[in-house]
Amino acid sequence: MAEPLPPRAALAAALGARQALLALADLLIPAHFALFERTKGIAVTQVIGTLAELGVPDALAQGPASAAELAPRLEVDADALHRVLRAGAVFRVVRLRRDGRFALTRQGRALRSDARISVSPWTRYMVLESTMRAYSAVTDAVRTGSNGFRAAHGTTVWDWFTAHPEEERLFAEAMRGLTGFDAPAIVAAYPWPEAGKVCDVAGGVGTLLAAVLEERPGLRGVLVDAPGVLAEAEGFLAARGVRDRVELVEGNMFERVDARADLYLLKDVLHDWGDDACRQILRTVRETMPAGASLVLIERLQERDRPQPVATFVDVQMLAQCEGGRQRSPHELAGLLSEAGLEPRPARLARSPDLALLEGVATHAAR
Repeated sequence: MAEPLPPRAALAAALGARQALLALADLLIPAHFALFERTKGIAVTQVIGTLAELGVPDALAQGPASAAELAPRLEVDADALHRVLRAGAVFRVVRLRRDGRFALTRQGRALRSDARISVSPWTRYMVLESTMRAYSAVTDAVRTGSNGFRAAHGTTVWDWFTAHPEEERLFAEAMRGLTGFDAPAIVAAYPWPEAGKVCDVAGGVGTLLAAVLEERPGLRGVLVDAPGVLAEAEGFLAARGVRDRVELVEGNMFERVDARADLYLLKDVLHDWGDDACRQILRTVRETMPAGASLVLIERLQERDRPQPVATFVDVQMLAQCEGGRQRSPHELAGLLSEAGLEPRPARLARSPDLALLEGVATHAAR
């Protein structure tokens, strides 16, 4: 089961206290050492991603074990595994016991592939060579104002995924995991109608849509995505027990969305794109919206001069991975909604760091 959501104020206070304690700890050591600690980030990511890729968390789910005991089961080198696991103990993913065996920690259990909300696909995506190379090109992106992924690979991340379907599958799995992480907070943050139809545009296999429909048994759903994604959605929605309430519609958010609904969703879509592309996406959705329908954008908010606990990192992720992609402020998102002919409503904050729902209402049918 997922851990219960704390109140938004409590979560903000906890994150603030954590940052304050880290800042206090930095004051107790020399500045050069504190900065040196920050440069270990690449090692932390690589260690966690390596453990996930090798299946170590699943193996340790059966009980504590030494590297020598795990190595034959995982078909890896025992000494190298011990060294990486020992680093994982420093990062609190595992605990090294006095008998030389390693045990999963609370954080490490979230790396199990069978965890209800698993971080394993995300960590494996982050240590892909293509992802790491894009991050290595952020310096070029800062010099030129362009995109790290194109600088590193000479193409967009989306075209890269088309040419590397195994990486595309891992990326999609990682995004589903993150949506699963956010879904309870999103569901709790909006007054979903008791009846009617909600349409998730570019909603993948329907992770968020299923969570909404589970909360509102009287609602029906529409899932719009590419044919291959919709084929995979069949099994996912059936497993969640909502397949009979969901209509699957092929569509392209840049070209045509042929779906009539009372409420439309775009989760973490606009942050992948520059303003011009966002305008096209919103126009495409607006054209299918009947009068009175609403469009809800689900994004992590980033004010220009305010560092945020999650959104600020995601914003740099967009600089590294997506051409024109960025996190935006409520004012910027409201402006995009207005340009698409939608009447913006005040943002609703969710119980997840920096996450908000911004609604735009179609006051009349599209012309």
